[in-house]
Amino acid sequence: MRTKLFLAFIFVILLALLSNIFFEKMIMEDFNDYVRGTEEDRIYWIMASVEGSYRSEGWDTQLLGDALHWSLMLGFDSYVEDSSGNKILSSERIYSYMSQGMLKRMNSLLKLPTGIGEFIWYPLFVEGEEIGKLYVRPLERLGLTPVREEIFRDRGREFLVFSFLIAGGGALLLSILFAMFISNPIRRLTRSAEKIAKGDYSVQEPKVQKRLKDEIDRLAETFNYMADALKREDSLRKHLTSNIAHELRTPLTIIRGNLEAIEDGIISDPEKVMKTIKSEIQRIITLVEGIEDITRAEASFFKRGNIEEINLLEFVESVAGGMRKIIEDKNLYLKTVGPSLLVKTYPEKLHIILKNLITNAYKYTRKGGIRIHWGENQHESESGLYISVEDTGRGIDERERSKIFDRFYKGEHSGGQGLGLAIVKELTEVIGGRISVESVPGKGAKFTLFL
Repeated sequence: MRTKLFLAFIFVILLALLSNIFFEKMIMEDFNDYVRGTEEDRIYWIMASVEGSYRSEGWDTQLLGDALHWSLMLGFDSYVEDSSGNKILSSERIYSYMSQGMLKRMNSLLKLPTGIGEFIWYPLFVEGEEIGKLYVRPLERLGLTPVREEIFRDRGREFLVFSFLIAGGGALLLSILFAMFISNPIRRLTRSAEKIAKGDYSVQEPKVQKRLKDEIDRLAETFNYMADALKREDSLRKHLTSNIAHELRTPLTIIRGNLEAIEDGIISDPEKVMKTIKSEIQRIITLVEGIEDITRAEASFFKRGNIEEINLLEFVESVAGGMRKIIEDKNLYLKTVGPSLLVKTYPEKLHIILKNLITNAYKYTRKGGIRIHWGENQHESESGLYISVEDTGRGIDERERSKIFDRFYKGEHSGGQGLGLAIVKELTEVIGGRISVESVPGKGAKFTLFL
């Protein structure tokens, strides 16, 4: 990528060089056209003056001399021929009649008496009839005017050279900066992707301040999210495979043993055996349901989703309403208490978190019920909102509180797979929150989610 960027900027520099050369040529041509145009205008003035010196009876020598005198003052060596080709009067002759003061003044501006280059002739007309020809050529100019013209040409060239150096140097500097600030992060991402392809999910791109994020930084942030999700998925796969093999081995061994006993005819109470088999099958079904739950949760980890603004009151009522019947069927109450608040979050993930917390409270509560309340966080060190799920169940022993959020950890009285609270904690971190737990054994537990 560095090479492509560098070549792109070299191409820009070449375009700048070509445009400067073209621009310089245009400016010089325009300036020379301007000089030639003013010169042509002066020649036409001389022609008009010379034509004005012609009378019907012939040339007025006095007026013609004034016209050629003016021609000298305008910077031209000239002479006039009649229609027969005879030279009537020339600037050189007029020059010989000038006073010393006039000659001194004109010699300071022009190199007299003759001009430079070949004469160019222009036809002279009076009332549509050609009366002769005017021959002119420029005199070599002295003084400041030619110097200023040359200075203008030099300054124009210098300006274009400096502008090219600035543009070209700037493009070269930008190519280096772009190569450093664009290609380097992409190269790091490429190396990190190669590590992930080899099974190393521990790679992380450096984080930047939120106010400085650009497209590359957002790409790195998304890459980090993907790497973290893959790492979590890889860890889950390893643990889940081991756990499934262990969990399935026991019930399948029991079922097989009982079926073999039935085949051998050594079972005296077939009904009891069938109950045992049904119990073990139910255990397998529960395990499969747990796998389905973790699969849905992992899908949520990979799907980052979009932040949406939700009404917390309506949201909690919706989640709680879906579980109210099974809770009340167990002769438990379900209360929701909180104001109508707006919060920007990931609704899909928050739904899984809240549902798992309510399910966990439902499983370990035998009497009383569940209370969900929310509001604005009042702690000075932490602003935002909180949602609490509080139950009147048997509570959590202090020794277990540090482990309940670990995957596949099952407490002494747990009948699940040890995944529900682990999902809650991981999803909470994904949405940028945190979760805490308070509990008094025998009286209940309270899980609080801080957003």
